Amino acid sequence: MSDHIGAQARSTGVVDMTQAADFAWTQLRIYTPYTTRKAVCKDLGGLAPGCLKDAPQSVPEGKYLLVFINEGNEAQYVAHSRRNGNFQTSTGVLVLQRDAAVF
Repeated sequence: MSDHIGAQARSTGVVDMTQAADFAWTQLRIYTPYTTRKAVCKDLGGLAPGCLKDAPQSVPEGKYLLVFINEGNEAQYVAHSRRNGNFQTSTGVLVLQRDAAVF
């Protein structure tokens, strides 16, 4: 998926996450490098009941963690390489609803 995001950005200058993530999801949360599993799971709370089991231990340098949540019932965790595009956030997490996930 990270490569698809990068290809969109390079070809059109716009990234539409609904095209990049072709599965059911209602909210996207983007975590910055060095964010720990504990911090991700604390932020997600009840939105991702399996977080402690499913989320990576931490977000590595050079990557973002994209967490796609579907109605608060399930989550998909995707590593995104910064070489395929940076997401800017001053809070450590960027929260977007599906209809607003266009950059």
